[in-house]
Amino acid sequence: MRPLVRPPLRSTLYLAFSFAAAAAVGALFLWLPWMHRGKLSFLDALFTATSAVCVTGLTVVNTATTFTFGGKVVILTLIQLGGLGIMTFSTLFFVLMGRTVPVGESLTLKESFAPYPGVDLKPLLLTIVAYTLFTEALVTLLLWPAFGEGFSPEGFFHALFHAISAFCNAGFSDLPQGLSPYKEAFYLPAVIALAILAGNTGFPIVFEVFHRLVLRQRRRWSLHTRLTLTVHGGLILLGALLFLIFEGNRAFSGLSLPQKLLNAFFLSISSRTAGFSLVDLSRFGEVSLYVLIFLMFIGACPGSTGGGIKTTTFGVLASSVISRLRGYPQPTVFRRTIPQDLVFKALTLAALYAFTIYISQFLLILGAPSRAFAASGTEFLARLFESVSALGTVGLSTGITPQLSPWAKGVIIGTMYVGRVGVLSLAILLTGLSSRPKEFYYPKEEVLLG
Repeated sequence: MRPLVRPPLRSTLYLAFSFAAAAAVGALFLWLPWMHRGKLSFLDALFTATSAVCVTGLTVVNTATTFTFGGKVVILTLIQLGGLGIMTFSTLFFVLMGRTVPVGESLTLKESFAPYPGVDLKPLLLTIVAYTLFTEALVTLLLWPAFGEGFSPEGFFHALFHAISAFCNAGFSDLPQGLSPYKEAFYLPAVIALAILAGNTGFPIVFEVFHRLVLRQRRRWSLHTRLTLTVHGGLILLGALLFLIFEGNRAFSGLSLPQKLLNAFFLSISSRTAGFSLVDLSRFGEVSLYVLIFLMFIGACPGSTGGGIKTTTFGVLASSVISRLRGYPQPTVFRRTIPQDLVFKALTLAALYAFTIYISQFLLILGAPSRAFAASGTEFLARLFESVSALGTVGLSTGITPQLSPWAKGVIIGTMYVGRVGVLSLAILLTGLSSRPKEFYYPKEEVLLG
């Protein structure tokens, strides 16, 4: 396992600025009179643009009825830019033009996407872009006949929109009712679920599978791939099982058993940062919403189009706890020892995520009318759900997003931005942490725990 490499401050600054600039420019485009129908405030345009470039999917207006064809193209462009990352496109431009890629950007991209050290940047980027375009094109062709009768141009755009949105885990739909009319179908939800998995499983795994199975390179499966797929698959099965148990006779009532299975698996896959839903989440019980919060908090896999603390972060933390309970002096998984600095990084990331969720929900409550807890109903859980969904760039909602106040919209915009840029990268930017770890240690001293 490679050592921890913190992104240089310059690369982090560029990353933070590029997403903010893309959201601002996208908002200006969406605010143009011919990009939308009726009245659209700049705040709502900024909310939509931020949600698109941060591949979140939370919306304060109906995408299908509010925006014209041009506005939907702008949203789709922002989704594509945000899904792969603006740094990926800019670095690819350097590579194709034969120019030298800055060291900071090169290290950051390799740290994000390469499954093992020593991978050249050019083939890595070309693999990522080729895989993305091929998958999105294939999904578009598979979805085309499912939208409308025949192979109409309108059906093609619907298919293209949902293919890019699903692969980039954005959760946007250009249909007035979203995907809810397809909750009893099988083909379309299954294709979209596979597109979501193709995007949120992570490019490092795709890169490793391609070199091992296609190029026939003899190399053992990396610990990253084994840990990622184990946690990834386990969470999908766990989520689907819990949704079947808790919502089989409530939100899924009236559906046949195969339809309930498909809806449960679709939601379990989509809740890990894609944000599509076949059913109305306001019909879900509180237990199911807490399951969704858990899945949204973990999110997708590293090097993917999704957000969250990532499956490997959860895997490292879980392995550390299990190893300690089993008596191992160091975290161990699959007969491999996890470096201590990775455990510290996982703890830091999880703690920052939890703290950011707390701050986001606190600000949402602060901007709302003060009322007694007995009269607040389900507002506390709804705001918590909204904060986790925004930070994890998921896009699922219990239905409160369109009713958010201007203050709350600003809070969610900031939360989505932090979730896409990354709380760890943003912390490095704000605190000016050095890219090199300190080389000295203070004396040890025990403290009481528990």
